[in-house]
Amino acid sequence: MLSTFIIENFLLVRIALVVGAIVCLALAAVLLWIGRTGQRIAIAISAIAALAVLLLTLTPDKYPIPAVTCSFDPAYFYNDEFNIVLFLLPALFAVVATRRPIVVLAGGIGLSALIELVQSLTLALGRRCDLGDWLANSTGTVIGVLVAVVLMAVIRRVRRRRTDNQ
Repeated sequence: MLSTFIIENFLLVRIALVVGAIVCLALAAVLLWIGRTGQRIAIAISAIAALAVLLLTLTPDKYPIPAVTCSFDPAYFYNDEFNIVLFLLPALFAVVATRRPIVVLAGGIGLSALIELVQSLTLALGRRCDLGDWLANSTGTVIGVLVAVVLMAVIRRVRRRRTDNQ
């Protein structure tokens, strides 16, 4: 379903992807800056993003695959920016919410593997499991966690400088 939507709305999806990434990065920085309230907001955002992931990956496909199979060809997973971003944003906001990058990293990679397993076992979805999707989703998780860790370090450093200068 995700690939079908992307193909049918290619330019719109690309524009939304760039604008959304910039807005989310700025929002994550603001949420980190404002502390506890920011964490609560980040919890809601990461939950909504995770729900979106589940809806996009577990909704029956408009053009179902006749025989559900698994693809174990990892070729070109790094070109699958949509699957990368699909997990990048929930990971980013989950780290902002929890301040636990290792837990978020393991959870994102595990969730992606679980989604691929469900896709392979649930014939009614008309979808297939794909090693490339898992690798792209895991890459997105890693990038989201790394971006959040860098943002946390920058915010911490700026706060330290502000308190040192006062």
